[in-house]
Amino acid sequence: MPYRVWLLLLTLAAIAASAIAPYDRRDWTLEHIPTGLGIAFLVWYELRPGGRPLGNGHYTLTFLFLQLHIVGAHFLYSRVPYDAWSDALLGVRPSEWLGATRNHYDRVVHFLFGVLALPPLSELVRRHVAPGRGWNLVVAVAAIGLCSKVYELAEWLIAVALSPEQAEAYNGQQGDMFDAQKDMGLAFLGSLLASAAVATWRHRQRVRGAATPSAPPSA
Repeated sequence: MPYRVWLLLLTLAAIAASAIAPYDRRDWTLEHIPTGLGIAFLVWYELRPGGRPLGNGHYTLTFLFLQLHIVGAHFLYSRVPYDAWSDALLGVRPSEWLGATRNHYDRVVHFLFGVLALPPLSELVRRHVAPGRGWNLVVAVAAIGLCSKVYELAEWLIAVALSPEQAEAYNGQQGDMFDAQKDMGLAFLGSLLASAAVATWRHRQRVRGAATPSAPPSA
């Protein structure tokens, strides 16, 4: 099977495993609505008439982000026990080392959303929206900012319909009134860093291609 099919099967298996005794079944379901929509879009994008799949690297980045999201949905983002895992494996608790007073798993995932989503999204933009050199990165960064804002607005609207305790668990603010702004800012920062890396890589590819001598014409 193609590499991307293996990644899809592994992702579906991880979602199924995370459905076993999640911390909060309602939160797990809400978190995986965008997961299902995203997977459905990627499958449709490849299977549509004349469809051309993304590269394996793009699918790998998407896979990595989905695994982080699946873990957060299972434990609740504000309760992912990364300190206990790190202590068991390395004998170090990141929160104590950094002097953190809250669980920062959600912050890390928002930042990595910007980093991991930028390359595949910029490729989609390059193909269908802004093929011009550089503009696809600008549009992709703006799209990530928009996605982050829509996600935070959706969290707010859902929280309004929940009890205060359920809203706090779902939003994971942990007492920080600027939680949404920080999450959006980290996603934006991650996308800027990723766009700089992608632009550098593309420039080096162009320079390398220009430096490669063309084959002599055949007799």
